[in-house]
Amino acid sequence: MRVPTVESKSDLPCLLCLHGGGTSGYIFYIQTRRLQRALANHFRFVFVDAPFECAAGPGVLPFFEGMGPYKRWINADGDDEGKVRPLLQKIMAEDGGNFVGVLGFSQGARLALGLLHEKQEKHPEAFNNFGFGVFVCGTYPPLGLSSALFPITPTAQFESQYWEDRHESIIGIPSIHVIGAKDPFANKSRLLVRCSEPASATVMEFNMGHHLPVKPADTQRLADRIVRLQHNYQHELDAWQAKPLPVKASEEVKVTEIAVRA
Repeated sequence: MRVPTVESKSDLPCLLCLHGGGTSGYIFYIQTRRLQRALANHFRFVFVDAPFECAAGPGVLPFFEGMGPYKRWINADGDDEGKVRPLLQKIMAEDGGNFVGVLGFSQGARLALGLLHEKQEKHPEAFNNFGFGVFVCGTYPPLGLSSALFPITPTAQFESQYWEDRHESIIGIPSIHVIGAKDPFANKSRLLVRCSEPASATVMEFNMGHHLPVKPADTQRLADRIVRLQHNYQHELDAWQAKPLPVKASEEVKVTEIAVRA
């Protein structure tokens, strides 16, 4: 399911938005309204409903009472890869936009970081267009869609030792980690930071709980950082595309002469 967003130009680059556990794409749309307005000239936000129904998550009630069904990205049976990946692929294909980054909140941040991990590890079905990630009040450990890169059983998904033992899995793709100083899950957010290369990760801590920044100044600070990430990513992409293709020494370079007649 896709939901309407704050009005923005249709040709803007897109952010794939992954909600927290026990909420929905529409609830995340409401939660991100301030950020959407701050970035209305820079991005389109595309929201997705997770495929698995569940009870309302922490802090969802009573404000979002009656706004179910509530969804989560983790299936109690462990069959996540079979539904989540095709769902994301379908939404992105139907939208047709230029997806440059992924924004995840809480459990959605776990999945967002897992998607970047797949890209870095060159998984054959990775979402290679994501140039950066924004993780807000993320929990731990990252959530993957591939049993080749992550364990997918419910027990293993919550097993922090899996990442503690895999220093080679640290992610170098640029990212922003937003932590709420009053968030009861703040320690998990800090653990999630450890999954990113220090040189590529920006950590922003606000005096808030388990939610997105509310104060206008805090929202603007986050928006400015996201825009900076996108500019850096676009600059690197343009530089890469401008490089001439290498010619192997064994290849002949043929020059065709074109006669121009007056």
